[in-house]
Order: sequence, then structure tokens, then C-alpha cells
Amino acid sequence: MESVEDNACLELQDEELDDKKETLQSQRSERRRKIVREKLDEWCATKGYRDTSLNMITLSRSLNISRYELSRYLSSCLNTTFRPWLAEVRFEAAKKMMLDNPDFGNDIISAECGFSSRTHLYRMFKEKEGCSPTAWREKNC
Repeated sequence: MESVEDNACLELQDEELDDKKETLQSQRSERRRKIVREKLDEWCATKGYRDTSLNMITLSRSLNISRYELSRYLSSCLNTTFRPWLAEVRFEAAKKMMLDNPDFGNDIISAECGFSSRTHLYRMFKEKEGCSPTAWREKNC
């Protein structure tokens, strides 16, 4: 028959095991987040955002991660969802391209950054900067 001391000892061991499991899961999750972040950084560096037909499924496949994992990363780490995140990536790429290539027109910028049209680029600038791409360029280039 087990004594009260034996039961207390077993409960303590169970708690320690639970703590170790939790720590391991946390470390594993952190490693996965780092991997997803690195894959997204590389994808951005190779200008994967230029594909106008891109969606979460095609992106997750190209990164070799599940759609669920990508969605969870965007939500928990970046506080956003796929479409707003992609729009922001494209918008930042457009601003950089305008600064680096002041002679490029808005048609070229929108096509090179994955916007479906020049109108979409214009709407993004109006929404985020309060001015047209041309006015933003005049202020910043």
C-alpha cells in the first residue's frame, strides 16, 4: 500500500514532467516560428510577392509548411492575416522600388510588386499615406 509520502512524491514527479514537457513544447514552437520567419524573409528577398495569383495555399506550399502553420504565424507573431500581410509586403516593396528607381512609372512599380493593377497601387497609397504614389514620390525621392 502506498503511503501519503509516496503519493506526494509521485505528484511532484508528475508536475516536474509536465513542466519539462511544457518547456520542450515551447522550445519546439519557438524553433518553428523562427523557421517560418526565415522562410518568409527569404521568400520576400526573392520577391515572391510579385506573383499576382498568390494565395495562402500556394505560399505555404512554396515554403513547405502547412497553411495552418502559416496562418498561425501571421496571427500570433505579426498580429495580422494573410491578405493584409501580403498587401503590406507589396506596399513596402513599391515604396522601396520608387526610392531606388525614381524613373519607373506607376505601371512598372505596380506590376513588379505584384499589384493586380495600377489602380490597386493608387488605392494603397491613398489609404496608407494619404496621397497618390506620384505625390509620395515627389515628397520622398
